[in-house]
Amino acid sequence: MLEKVKVWLKEHKNILQIIKFIGISLIAFVVEYVVFLALQYGLANVCGQEDFSWFLFEYKGGKAGAYGLAGFIAFLVSKCIAEVISFTINRKKNFEADNNLIFSIVTYVITIIGIILLSTWLGGALSNVLGPQIGADWANLIGKFLGSFISFIIVFIMDKFVIMTKKGDKKAKKAELVENVEDGEKVED
Repeated sequence: MLEKVKVWLKEHKNILQIIKFIGISLIAFVVEYVVFLALQYGLANVCGQEDFSWFLFEYKGGKAGAYGLAGFIAFLVSKCIAEVISFTINRKKNFEADNNLIFSIVTYVITIIGIILLSTWLGGALSNVLGPQIGADWANLIGKFLGSFISFIIVFIMDKFVIMTKKGDKKAKKAELVENVEDGEKVED
């Protein structure tokens, strides 16, 4: 039975990549949340009582808000650490990318900056809205979960189709296209 599953997964590479991506994402998720909670609570008495407002970000201070600067630092730093883990493991173990590393890093960083801006803004915004009703702890977790889910979807699509490609796959597709044209088959756009 297990052998049949292995064969099926090898034949369905895209499904296997999604499964691996989920597994790697779960590893990054656990690290991200441990760092997030440690920073949020560790910094709460140091810099979490005052409101923090900068650029798009607004974090109200204290447990009734979003832990102020402590909440901002917790969202930002935990996200950065998780993305470094995700990039490294996915590039090597999941997508087995052999495209230009510099291109991958730059494209990933641009994608992640957008994701970090979105999820850090979203975390503060949701915490500020939900915090007074359900408390900052739950509001921050809901904001963090929603940001993580959105990040998961966007990063998988970008990794698979833009950031972590294989040169061999592109060459094989091009060769197949040339072969189809030479055989006189109709090629669709």
